[in-house]
Amino acid sequence: MKKLLVLLTLTVMVFGFTAGASAQVCSTCKGALRTVDCPAAVGQGGACAINGFDYDDNIGNLVATHGYCNAIGGLEKYKAIFAICNCANAAAFVSGQPIAVRMEILVNGLTGERGAYWSGTGVPAIMAWDDFATQPAACAGLAQTRSFGAPSFWRGDGVTAVLPGALGVDPTCAVGAGARSTIITTPASVDVVAPGDGAYWWIDVPPVRIDPTVLKNNEIVSVKISIYDPTLPLPICPSCITCICECTIDIAQVCCAGPAPVTTNLTFNYFTSLATGDYWNGISISNPTGVAGSCVLTARQLGAAAACTATVAVPANSMFVDLLENITWTGTVNGAPCYLMAACDYGGGFGFAMMSNGNSDSMGYLAWTVLP
Repeated sequence: MKKLLVLLTLTVMVFGFTAGASAQVCSTCKGALRTVDCPAAVGQGGACAINGFDYDDNIGNLVATHGYCNAIGGLEKYKAIFAICNCANAAAFVSGQPIAVRMEILVNGLTGERGAYWSGTGVPAIMAWDDFATQPAACAGLAQTRSFGAPSFWRGDGVTAVLPGALGVDPTCAVGAGARSTIITTPASVDVVAPGDGAYWWIDVPPVRIDPTVLKNNEIVSVKISIYDPTLPLPICPSCITCICECTIDIAQVCCAGPAPVTTNLTFNYFTSLATGDYWNGISISNPTGVAGSCVLTARQLGAAAACTATVAVPANSMFVDLLENITWTGTVNGAPCYLMAACDYGGGFGFAMMSNGNSDSMGYLAWTVLP
């Protein structure tokens, strides 16, 4: 019992200290992660075709949904908000303190140019921000009135500058690798922190573009935002030892969730055989749609080690009717009883099975429709 009490005490101490040391630095007003055009979709140009997607849309609409597939809901849900009192070095926020911001695009948490970048169209001339007394006020804010100044653009190595005039604007995703910026830095601003400033900072995330030839479905695009003191040595370094505040916010998932494919799945629960025998076995599968389709048949025979398969065409507004023995099967047909499943690439299909020995013995039944 004593050992258990000691273990319990240590557990409480460890988790207690951990919870106390991990105050929330930034939030997004709890908006759900949205998606951008799927690179694999034929005929879609991805986010390049609409010149990017804007996480918080502070500089005006790019398109009705701000470059995302799904409706944005309220803009208040999508903001990078820093609670500066919870920062690791909150004491640095004093009047006259020089403050700068560094933003870096990440793909699946990795740095470098990986198909998501800032480009000419939509990149602001200034890095906007604003402060608020409370987080609800920051979430409800509709405009930013303050600025960190004109940003500098850098390639993924963090040392190669990209001149604003060189930032590509080609909506076909033909922006060259040398003009793709994944890092933005702002100049020092000595008048950012002043008496009476609010403790919740909304910092604008500029529009981001993606290259559909690089990004893969369901990859996550994030932005790491660092607030730092530019007067200290090495203000931009891997360990960010001079950072006052830092956090990473997911801003998009690649690949719009398209509509679920319309299909029909049927089960025929008994046939005497797939081959010629004492009984003939007939099958009928209907297609009530106006588009021709096909069905993949999978038959499981008694005692067979593997299934037999076949694909049959079903004309629009018509049906497929044949004997099982006439169908070309892949696999060994052993003549045993079987059941059969039909996976059709159209909706609303239905089926009928019939078997007979040509005399007095016969049976028919409707196929079962298997719900997705």
